[in-house]
Parts: sequence; C-alpha cells; structure tokens
Amino acid sequence: MGGGKSYWLRWELIDLLTDWAAQGIKGVRVGLFCEDYPALRDRHLSKIQYEFPDWLGSLNKADYEYTLSPEYGSGVICFRNLDDPSKYKSSEFAAIAVDEITQNEKEVFEFLRTRKRWPGIERTKFIAGTNPGGKGHEWVKKIWMEHKFEANEKEQDQFSFLQSRAFDNPHLAQTYFLSLEGLPEAKRKAYLDGDWNTFEGQYFGEFEERYHVCEPFAIPDTWFKYRSIDPSGREGVTSCHWYAVDSNGRVYVYKEYYSTGRDIDEHAKAIKRLSQDKDGIAEEYRYTIIDSAAFAKAGYSETTAEIYERNGVCGFLAAAKERIIGWNGVHTSLRLDPITKQPMLKIFKNCYNLIRTIPLAQHDQLHPEDVADINNSFTDSEGRSGTEHQDALDELRYFLRTLRETKAPKPMNAVEKHIQDHIKRQNLDFNYRYTR
Repeated sequence: MGGGKSYWLRWELIDLLTDWAAQGIKGVRVGLFCEDYPALRDRHLSKIQYEFPDWLGSLNKADYEYTLSPEYGSGVICFRNLDDPSKYKSSEFAAIAVDEITQNEKEVFEFLRTRKRWPGIERTKFIAGTNPGGKGHEWVKKIWMEHKFEANEKEQDQFSFLQSRAFDNPHLAQTYFLSLEGLPEAKRKAYLDGDWNTFEGQYFGEFEERYHVCEPFAIPDTWFKYRSIDPSGREGVTSCHWYAVDSNGRVYVYKEYYSTGRDIDEHAKAIKRLSQDKDGIAEEYRYTIIDSAAFAKAGYSETTAEIYERNGVCGFLAAAKERIIGWNGVHTSLRLDPITKQPMLKIFKNCYNLIRTIPLAQHDQLHPEDVADINNSFTDSEGRSGTEHQDALDELRYFLRTLRETKAPKPMNAVEKHIQDHIKRQNLDFNYRYTR
C-alpha cells in the first residue's frame, strides 16, 4: 500500500494516449477498470479534477469519460466497472488498465484481453496495479511474479512485475508508515513489506518461503523416508509427497507428484516410478499414509488401496482425518524456533504445488479454526485440466499427524546403518534392533 499504483495507472494512460497522438493516431480509447463504481469514484474520479490540469482535457461526468484536448490527440480514458464484464463484449480499447486486479477472478482478465485492440496500433497494452490478497491473489501471483503459465500462453515474455512499496513514495506522511507498521503481522507483511506470501485471512501465517523452502540435496541414507497420498480418480487431483526425517526430527518434503485427468491405476504407476532411485531401485519407506477412504470399495470391485498395491505401491497406514487436530500439527511444524529461527518442516523448492497451496489456505468464515475449501481450476505439468481443492494440504496434514502419533525412532547414525546393511546382506533377522 502507498506505492502510488492508482496514480501511475492514470498517468500511464495519459502517456500512452499522447504518444499515439504524436504518431498521428488520434481519438484512441483506453479503459481504466475497477471492481465497482464506488471504487472508481474514490480511487480515480475524485482525484482527476485536482490532478489533471484544465488545459489537458475535460471529464464528462455523465458517462465517466475523460477526453484529452484536440492538441493532445482527443484520446479518451473510459472509466468503467467490472460488476458484469460481459457488457463490454462489443467494446475495444487500445489499452486496458485494472486497479486492484486481485479483486477479480482470472476469467475477468482473460475476457478483458479479448477487448484489447485498436486499428493502427500494433502493440496494445494491458496494465494493472494491486495489493496482495483478494480472491485473485493466487492467479495474479502465479503468472506475474512466478511466471507459471498455461501451455497455450503465447505472450509469456510480455508479463512483467514491478514492486512499488510505501517506502518508494516520497510524498507520504510519517503517520502513514506508523499506521502500516501497527497492523497485525500478516497484514503488515503484505501491505508494508509487499510480501505476496501472506495476506488477510491466511490460515498458515507462519509460512515464509525464505525459512520453509530450501534447495534440493541428496537425502542421507540414514534418514527415514515416508510417503503420503491423497488419491483421486480422473476428475480430481491426486497429491503425493515424499518425506524424510533427520536426526533432530525435522521433516523435509523432497519430492512431489500432483496430477489430474488420470485413472487410479495410472496415478499408482506414476507414483511407483517416482519411488525409485536413479538406478531404478525402489526406495524403502517406513510407511505410506493414505486417505482412509481408499479402503472403501464404493461400488467398485477393488478399493483404491488395492489398485495401488496391485501396481506396486504398498505399506499403507490409514490417515487420521480429524481436521483441527491435524491443522494444529501443521501450525506446529511451520512455527519458527525462537532461537534458531528454523521450522521443523522444510520443503524442497521443486515441490511447487505444496509451496503454492500453503499460503493460499484461508480461514473458513463459519469455522475460523478450520481451513476453507479451496476450489480452483488447475492445469498440471502435462497440460491436463481439473479442479483442485486442498489436496496437497490434506495429504501434508495426514502425514504430520501420523508421524507425531507413531513416535518414529530417530534415524540411524552411520555405524548403525552399516550394521543393519550387513545383517540384510547375510539374510539375518530383519527385526534386529540396535540398542543405543
């Protein structure tokens, strides 16, 4: 907040109109959109009568259009709202500007792109300004900040993000900074620091990529490994992650499978392949957590668990599904140690969908102690589309709760690992226990 986004949008449109006029293209229309007319009035219409000089042009208050003077090309800024974007299906604009674009679903952006055209202008423009948060937070962050595009996006090189914070605005009073600094932690990070990994209503306010996301590394042989699966069929998303626990009990999420549009056996085969090392040898896991619903036949001849086992994914424990207890376990694992400033949960940066989903989770309005259901359209890494909910979060919750309740022993040190490997080579008792 306070970086001057709305001001920039207005003057960028003026700049574009005068540039086109200098090229001999006059009477060009551009659109400046807000989510509703009160927002247009407060952010823009109330400002231009003091901000735009009389010689520059004039505002028609009947149709909310500002027209530049003839000597500047007679271009028009059309101030419009987005309560029903379809009413602009016959409109065309040489440039489209959206203030607070995160107040909109992605479908609004996709529709407005189709209105971006003008005779004689080869390169029309789309510009926007916004704060973190709102219902469009995730898709805006995904394409503008992370450059994660759908396979059919043809203008990937045209998306640019410029961060503007209150600190960049020399015209703000010191009292404004004090008001932002006094906000609750999550809002302060979003609105003062410009942190897109936290926003109002965020359930896991502890999550920060700089602490919880790490570069991949080779998992030591002495660490125990686990899997956790939230399975689905062709219509939903199947989420699977691979976990390793070090000698301090810290959990590392080191591999991810997140896919849609496949049958259950295809998901199982893919997870089996990913459960092998680079030489094609299956990794060993203490156990694999799976949604308890996987053990119900639900009208089929086989259960989901049986299909997975038939395809080589075995060693299941049914997940305990009490939500609030499980979410508390996730909170605990994300919380930073006050001395070391390190959490008990680390995620390899290649686990993109888990990293993306954690900050997306919000409090349920009716049950604030619970996570609200996520309901997003989703395209997986191979271009298949489906609808995702909180699949990755559920699966993380299943694993962390089971790990805590099973009280797994600490990983072996190098000597212990050597002894156990020797025993296995001699085909001795696999139930051997080393006494510390």
